[in-house]
Amino acid sequence: MHIGHNRLKIIDRSDEANQPFRSEDGRYLLAYNGEVYNYKEIRRQLQARGHSLKTASDTEVVLHLLILEGANGLQQLDGMFALAFYDTATHQLLLARDRFGIKPLYYADTDQSFVVSSEIKGILASGLVPKELNQTQLECYLQYRHALKPQTFYKGIAELEEGHYLLWQNNSLTTTPYCSVSAPQQEEVVPTGQLISKTKELLCESVQRHLVADVPIGLFLSGGVDSTLLLALLHEAGHTQFPAFSIALKPSEGSFGTQDTYYARLAAERYKASFTPFEIDENILAGTDALVRGLDQPIADGTALVTSYLAGAVKPHVKVVLSGAGADELFGGYNRHWAFYQYLRHQNKALALRGVLRLAKPLLVTGFDHPLRNTFRLLNKLPDKIHPNPYNTFLQFTEMDSALQQLLKERSGRPKSVNQEKDWLKWCLQHDLHQYLISDVLSMTDQTSMQHSLEVRTPYLSNGLHQYLQGMAGGTLFRQGQKWVLKEVLAAQGGKEFTNRPKEGFGMPLGKWLRDPKNSWLFQELRDSKAILFEFLNYTQTQQLLHLHLNGRHDYSTEVWALLVLAKWLQFNFAS
Repeated sequence: MHIGHNRLKIIDRSDEANQPFRSEDGRYLLAYNGEVYNYKEIRRQLQARGHSLKTASDTEVVLHLLILEGANGLQQLDGMFALAFYDTATHQLLLARDRFGIKPLYYADTDQSFVVSSEIKGILASGLVPKELNQTQLECYLQYRHALKPQTFYKGIAELEEGHYLLWQNNSLTTTPYCSVSAPQQEEVVPTGQLISKTKELLCESVQRHLVADVPIGLFLSGGVDSTLLLALLHEAGHTQFPAFSIALKPSEGSFGTQDTYYARLAAERYKASFTPFEIDENILAGTDALVRGLDQPIADGTALVTSYLAGAVKPHVKVVLSGAGADELFGGYNRHWAFYQYLRHQNKALALRGVLRLAKPLLVTGFDHPLRNTFRLLNKLPDKIHPNPYNTFLQFTEMDSALQQLLKERSGRPKSVNQEKDWLKWCLQHDLHQYLISDVLSMTDQTSMQHSLEVRTPYLSNGLHQYLQGMAGGTLFRQGQKWVLKEVLAAQGGKEFTNRPKEGFGMPLGKWLRDPKNSWLFQELRDSKAILFEFLNYTQTQQLLHLHLNGRHDYSTEVWALLVLAKWLQFNFAS
């Protein structure tokens, strides 16, 4: 048994808190990645039960909790973590991952060894697991922009799912859920005022817990509802001049993204933050190869480039940042959530509208960079996305353009249906919470930030807030518009003007940049007919799609970026 750990010191920076952490009697070992925000409360409970702790770290608290309660203690942990806990007496290894999957954990079970790491690169570096491509993930990637867990892009390497623990002993393993983020059967009817006040109370509590650290903390501020609300609550709690960081496009990029900068600066002024914007232009694309090389698995999310740049720029200022990630999945903030809500309300009309929109498709221009481009793209694709079955309809809303899937030489198809749901709206939020949030947003954020030794924390993903929201019907979260609960909380904090702006995040004019001839070097792997990508994709059809985007006839920026990332990742990882 070999256990190693590379520590980013956040809480109790002394060497006594280094890992792997060993119990006083030497029997137990813990290697732990992440933070547990309620560790002080658990510490007091342990001390009341006679446990003596020698450090101020949350790692030692987790160790003693697992010694005392084993896997049963995992439910008490509120935070982000991936851990390996080993009993040298019984030779039992316990692996566990937080309930939201904020921190990754991978493993490989072979005839000769069992290897675990928070990065796939760590498993491959062991030399104990052969490096083989799992081709089934290619179709998943082209449909959803990321791998579908628990499988990975590597044969024999699996991802431990969120809210699960794994026991390995005597060369056998079992995986078990220790908590569920699924909706309970009993759903409350919650009065509007109570819902707003309770949401604020739980979010305030979570924000305060997420501030526990022995290093400086800041905030990723986009000027949208989620990050602005976090800043407003920090200000209300007495945190003035809180460091806030944002991305601003240089004036040479025109009007694209200027609302982000305007509202981020306005939020910083309103809530007395110390605001630092970092300017970018299309030269940020120079970091594409470095970004892709750092990814364990390909992720077709263009914001990864911006997030990576921002993480590197922020690192000299702080070691921890708060992020608004998770708010959209909990409160229904994506356009597909609202579209699905309207589809369920007017299902018969939607099916009739499908025919009308099919006639209008030639009139829906999509080949331009414009703040409304996503609306036009959605309308253009809508006729093909509406189905009598809600399951198929929502999955169509989550998939990329079918043009990408047509490039595959062989297709297996996705599951056709699921059991009828009592609450389809709740199901769609759960779907994004389990898939898109974990495999795209959180994975991308963790990998890009950890490349710069920056820790990103997500106050919206707290046990208390999530459990409260799961006790109500999905329609409650949509009855007054998209993400209306958070907007009401923010409006009460003096931020009403932030609640009606279009959703942008850290946006960039990717379509325009990809068309610029000076960036043609990006397509080296896509132009090469002998590239690994074209063992699986049709080369001619791929060139046709690329040509349609580059000549401005269609806006395929999302699809082109997905292909570009996949082509580069395959070359970097599987070229001989």
